[in-house]
Amino acid sequence: MKTFVFSVKSTKVEDFEIIIEVLSNQTFEDLFNILKQTIGFQDNELASFYLCNSIWKPQKEIVLIDMGQEDNDDDIALLMSKTKINIIEDPHQKILFVYDYIKNHEFQMELIKIKDSEPNIKYPHIAKITGKYLETFMPPTPSTFLLNDQIVDDESADESEDDVDDEMIEVIEKPTDDIDSDEEDLITPDKDTAEHFFEDIADMDLNDDEEQEDLDDDLLK
Repeated sequence: MKTFVFSVKSTKVEDFEIIIEVLSNQTFEDLFNILKQTIGFQDNELASFYLCNSIWKPQKEIVLIDMGQEDNDDDIALLMSKTKINIIEDPHQKILFVYDYIKNHEFQMELIKIKDSEPNIKYPHIAKITGKYLETFMPPTPSTFLLNDQIVDDESADESEDDVDDEMIEVIEKPTDDIDSDEEDLITPDKDTAEHFFEDIADMDLNDDEEQEDLDDDLLK
């Protein structure tokens, strides 16, 4: 039985590499399971393998779950569980492995050797692993679409604050603008009170003048 040996490297984490050996009659699902376990993924996200040309341009997709999104028979994705490793014909085949389409964990795989299998080894087999992926993985940069949404949200927040300020101004101004006639009656003196008030003032001024004249006459004597 032939064994395919792949080098798996991260596109985001330097110095991380897995050397993995898979039997030719094993499936891409077998390859996926050992990669998931070795890298350390604990969740159950969607994933795909993409068979690429020599410059890493995807040519064919091999999916974990059939979503049935393609109408053209030539473009229908292959299933990992039904696709064997021996589909590979290029001795230097390049494969792009993507796990979790949102976080976009991306790995470049390259076929580096085809050799005979060994009877005392259980395949798929991890021959070598260098570095740790999840401890050094940097989250993807937010997309421009998300950034634009955030900006819109921030502007909306500013507009909301302006609305609150306008409402506060209206509340402060309202008592002076909307005083009813009953309230005016409470703070405005009636006519009789006003007349007596001014008569008292006049009398007070007159008495003061009389006292001043009497004082002047006494001084002249």
